[in-house]
Amino acid sequence: MRKGKVPNGHSFVMLLAACCMLVLALYSGCSKNGNTVPATADTASKTTAIDTAKPAASMQAAQSSATITGLALAGQKIFYSTTYGNIKVACASCHSDGQPATKDSRLRAGHTLVGIASRTSTWNGTFKGSALSKNAYGATMCALMYQHKGDELATAIPKADIDALNAYFDAIKNNSGAITNNLKIAWVTKPALNEEDKIDEKAAKAAAKKILVLPGDPVAGKSGFIRSCQYCHELKGNKIGPELSMEMNDPLVAAQSVRCGSGAMPFYTNDLLSDQQIADIIAYIQQQLGK
Repeated sequence: MRKGKVPNGHSFVMLLAACCMLVLALYSGCSKNGNTVPATADTASKTTAIDTAKPAASMQAAQSSATITGLALAGQKIFYSTTYGNIKVACASCHSDGQPATKDSRLRAGHTLVGIASRTSTWNGTFKGSALSKNAYGATMCALMYQHKGDELATAIPKADIDALNAYFDAIKNNSGAITNNLKIAWVTKPALNEEDKIDEKAAKAAAKKILVLPGDPVAGKSGFIRSCQYCHELKGNKIGPELSMEMNDPLVAAQSVRCGSGAMPFYTNDLLSDQQIADIIAYIQQQLGK
């Protein structure tokens, strides 16, 4: 509003509505018992226009979020902790939980964990029956592979933490966006549980070549880069992952890493990041680096 200009009735109503939305949005960040819902390290340190949700969507998200108490609160803390393992990423770096802190436009490598407590198998059938609760629905696998926590699956997460995560997953199971049916993930190759494990290199390279034959659009790739890669990588300079100026020396390796994973880097299945999206992102990175 310009100084000295008196708003008409319509403008005043719009202004009042905007103020109410702001108050509600701020209130939604706190639970009823006064515990603040944590933000991820990424959302706390970076705010971009692409991550800003519309006010109406923010209010809807707040209304459909669970109130976390008791043991689940300890599980939530683990879910958002970027210091839980040796690699500074959290469960929330790859998965949404239907809570306000993950109600954003990020392209995460993992599917939502809302509803996972209602599934009868996870990790493409790796965990079933009693193995689900013993492994926090597969969180032990993530901790070992991507957070480099522990040396083996059985001891990657202490039982007390597993119980806390199980309680949290149960608490969020009715949040919006729940997936309660078992996921059939189209893996290019079975993920490497440990650094020394081998993946199917022939299948991985074939998938990467399929991506690189597509004409990449750097304009479209900018959005994909901001919403996915930028949280862990810089074009120049190390972040959580290595700088992309080095990784892009071989685009084939880069494409393979995105689709099949590499070390502590998680893989993106085709339903979460398409071949065209990866081709666009690579085109954008190459453009920015002058390659």
